[in-house]
Amino acid sequence: MRVFVAFLFVLSAAPLAGAQQPVRIELDRPMDHRIPIAVPPFATPEGQEDLGRELAEVMEYDLEFSGHFQIVPQGEFPPDFQGFTSDATDINFSRWREDSSAEYLVYAYARREGEAVVAECRLFDVIDGVQVVGKRLSTDNAEWSRQVAHQFADEIVLYLTGELGIATSQIAFSGVRDGNKEIFVADYDGHRQRAVTNHNSISIRPKMSPSGDRIAYVSYKDRFPFLYILTLSTGESAPLSRRVGLNASPSWAPDGESLAIVLSVDGHPNIYLIDADGSNLRQLTHERLVDSSPTFHPSGDRIAFVSQRSGPPQIFVMDRDGGNVRRVSFQGGSSYDPAWSPNGQYLAYVVSRPGEGYHIYAMEANGANPQRLTTTGRTNESPSWSADSRHVIFTSNRGGQQQMWTVNVETGDVRQVPNQGNARNEGPNWGPRRHPSN
Repeated sequence: MRVFVAFLFVLSAAPLAGAQQPVRIELDRPMDHRIPIAVPPFATPEGQEDLGRELAEVMEYDLEFSGHFQIVPQGEFPPDFQGFTSDATDINFSRWREDSSAEYLVYAYARREGEAVVAECRLFDVIDGVQVVGKRLSTDNAEWSRQVAHQFADEIVLYLTGELGIATSQIAFSGVRDGNKEIFVADYDGHRQRAVTNHNSISIRPKMSPSGDRIAYVSYKDRFPFLYILTLSTGESAPLSRRVGLNASPSWAPDGESLAIVLSVDGHPNIYLIDADGSNLRQLTHERLVDSSPTFHPSGDRIAFVSQRSGPPQIFVMDRDGGNVRRVSFQGGSSYDPAWSPNGQYLAYVVSRPGEGYHIYAMEANGANPQRLTTTGRTNESPSWSADSRHVIFTSNRGGQQQMWTVNVETGDVRQVPNQGNARNEGPNWGPRRHPSN
C-alpha cells in the first residue's frame, strides 16, 4: 500500500504546545478542555456519497479517541447547512460561528479514481475563518481508503497539540479462529483485521519491530514453543530461536537489530540478547529463579523485566548489559508484564493481589507514583502503549470473552477496541505510526 502526500498550503501559525502530563486518572474533571471540532461528511462527486460519509466517520472516531477533541454532533450544525460542495470557498463561516459551538471545521473533497482514492483535506479555524492545515492525500488501493482519513486526523492532532496522532498505527495480537491461535494485524481501531500466520497451531505474544515491518512471536507450529520472526511484506517466517527448553518473551531493541528473549537452556529461565537473524546469543541474567518478560527502554540502554529473586514476581530494571539491577514495583502481591511508554517516562504493568484479580497499572520509570488504570474485570493483562504514550491497549475478560480494550492514561477513559465480533483476541501489541510509503 502506498499513500501519497502533497501540501496544499498552511497559513503561518504556531502549533499549540502540548505539555506532557503525569500519569493519572481524572474521572471527574471540573472542566472539559477538549477542543470542539465539526467533521461533516466529505464532499464527493455524485454517486460517491458513501465514501464521504465513511471517511468522515473514520476521522470523527480518530479525533474523539485522541482525547483532545469534542465532536460537534450534526444536530448542532448551522440549520441551513446542506453539506459541503467541491468548492471550499462556499463555506459560510459567520453561520458556523453564530450557530454552532465548533472552533475548528474539517473540510474535505474525496473521490474514487479507479482503484485510487484522492482527498483534498483542510482544517479551518472557525473563529478567524482561515485554513490552518491543508493536504492532498491519496492511496492507490481502495482497500486503504480509510488511511486517508487516519492520516489527516494525525495531522490535525499535530497542529493543535504539537505531537503527531496515532490513527495510522496498527496493532498485532493473537486471535482464535476455527480452534487455532494465529497472529493477526489490524488498524488501531480494529478495522482491516487479517491473519498474518497460517500455522494451524498456537501462535502467541506478537511484538512488532520498531519500524513495523516485522513481528517476533512464539509458536508451537513445530510442536514445541519456539521463537520466530515474520516479515510482513513477504509473509515469510524465519526461526529466531529453537533451543531446548523455553523460548519466550521476545522484545525488540529500539534499533531493530536485536531482541531480548527468555531461554531456559540451562534449566532456569533467564534473559538473553540475540541478533535478529538468530546469531550472537549472550546471557544477561544468571538467576536460578525465574527472570522473564524483558522490555527495552526507548533509549535502548535499559531493560525492565520480571523476576522472582525477591519472592513473588516483581518488576526490576537493569542496564542493557545486565548490570545495575534494581527493583521498581512495590505494590504488594505480584507485578508482571511490564511495557515501557515510547517517551520512556512510564512503565505499564499488571498487578495481581488476592481477591482483586489482575489489573493494569502505570508508574514513573523509577517506580514512583503508581496508578491503577483498570477498575473492572477480573483479568486485565498484556499492556502495550500507543506511540504517543497517551493510551494503553490490554486484554480483558470484562465482557465475558477475552478481548482487547484501551485506556487513556490521562483521562481514565476505557473503551473496547471495535470490530472484534465474538472472537477471542489476546496479547495485543501496539505498533508504530505508519509512514505514507508503508
